[in-house]
Amino acid sequence: METKQIPIVSSAEFGRIADRNPNLLHENPWVVEGYIHSWPGYRQWQDLDYLRERFGDLQAFAKAPNFITNRNQKLVSVETSFEQYIRYIRQPDDVREIYRNCWLEGDHEQFVALGMPLYCGTLRIVHHANDAIFADVDPLLPAPLRAWNHALPYYYSLFNHFWLLVSLPGALTPLHVDNNGTIATIAQLSGRKRATLYSPADLCHVRNSEIGFLDPEQPDDRDFPTWRRAVKWVADLQVGQVLFVGTNWAHHVRTLDTSISVSFDFVDHSNLAAYATSAGWAAALGNRCKRNPELVAARTHGQIRREDIDELSAVTLGRCVMAHVLRSTSAAAETPELTSIRRLYLAHLEQCLASNEELAA
Repeated sequence: METKQIPIVSSAEFGRIADRNPNLLHENPWVVEGYIHSWPGYRQWQDLDYLRERFGDLQAFAKAPNFITNRNQKLVSVETSFEQYIRYIRQPDDVREIYRNCWLEGDHEQFVALGMPLYCGTLRIVHHANDAIFADVDPLLPAPLRAWNHALPYYYSLFNHFWLLVSLPGALTPLHVDNNGTIATIAQLSGRKRATLYSPADLCHVRNSEIGFLDPEQPDDRDFPTWRRAVKWVADLQVGQVLFVGTNWAHHVRTLDTSISVSFDFVDHSNLAAYATSAGWAAALGNRCKRNPELVAARTHGQIRREDIDELSAVTLGRCVMAHVLRSTSAAAETPELTSIRRLYLAHLEQCLASNEELAA
């Protein structure tokens, strides 16, 4: 297997490359350094006491590993407050007492047998595009990148796209591809993480439709006979660096030191079509609409009928509802930029709907 080091560049150099090649995030991963030090919340977010005070009351789940993407993997999980989880981070040997009667999947004995720490990867701290959190992490992206998240209706309510990740050495996020065609980032605030990535062209070597994804640390020749043909991209993320992962790139992350990271997904000009036509957000929106059919019919002024809500798949219904929302809001958007982005989003969505067999029937 060929192994490549993910290029590490300053934010200034990254900007010069991006000006010449707007598609650079999808051609290979990048590590960019030198811009998150200017975040207003940079120093505070490196402080566990500050994070505990600010987010301690929030409820989440901690799992080992963060989730599973291979049917042969095992997982244990607990329900936890973030304050309780910070206590575990500081006193991992007290895990039995800290999480007594908190196990949702597995138990303490199974956790010990797994040999890896719990990982709280589900803490949801952002709920809308104008959340106060964003003032702490500005600029979210280095120039000339510009996220279009704020222009996409329901972007932050349908899925979590912003994570605060605190983890112990050995914590694992297994190999996976993010939903919805987004571009992923990991901003390293404390400690180190090791990232392993594979390109969309190499997914056929590291993903088995019956098994799931490869474990890059322990490749299995039986389930992944061609894994050596894939190019493995690697980097050890250091404090102050940000990893950028393009659409449909598979990524695996292992914590090396006690770590604090901020991870966020975004959409821009380069992946709006992939986001618009993805099934994840559409299914989430469609299922939400199926739970409130009368409200949806009323708010769409009958353009989406009650029988449509009952009969269409969740994905198709979600796309139809989003198209209605975009048509209704584009003309009344607050800025020309919002109007332009939403019209482009709608064009991609209408092209997808035009070829939908459910609607043609």
